[in-house]
Amino acid sequence: MKKQQLLLFVTALLFGVTHVSAQNLFGSNQSGLRGIWQMCFYLAESPDVPGNIKPGNTFKILTDDNRIVNFTVIPNKGSIITGYGSYEIVDDKTYVEHIERNIHLPMLDGRENVMLYELVDNDQLMKVKFLIEKDENGNEINSWYNETWKKIDMPDKFPEDLVR
Repeated sequence: MKKQQLLLFVTALLFGVTHVSAQNLFGSNQSGLRGIWQMCFYLAESPDVPGNIKPGNTFKILTDDNRIVNFTVIPNKGSIITGYGSYEIVDDKTYVEHIERNIHLPMLDGRENVMLYELVDNDQLMKVKFLIEKDENGNEINSWYNETWKKIDMPDKFPEDLVR
């Protein structure tokens, strides 16, 4: 009988923690880095203007428990996880990704990736840049990567024009 009560208590605790974590992750009042981000790019008709921001098919999830997962949606095929690990916020302009595995940038496996970031547009857009010193073969490249990410929020109601 005590085993059943203990099991019931642990199950209730697990559901409670999961519910709170999901609310914190997906809540509309979420600010800062935590949340779901969609990589974007700029599309312009002329090289003289930055263009309009357009969504891409790569996503970054930064959770409340400091885990990170990057994944890419492959149209008509599904999705793949492209990288994961943990992250640590250093200050309001820097966070560090502790990469466990990354199939897009394998030279980062088991390493730290310092991310310089700026939140703009009421924390809905994140501009990041990071330095890659060497390629996957150990050759020096010392190149800066610049990325733009848009925070994904839950709308008040399901869009009527959404095709599923």
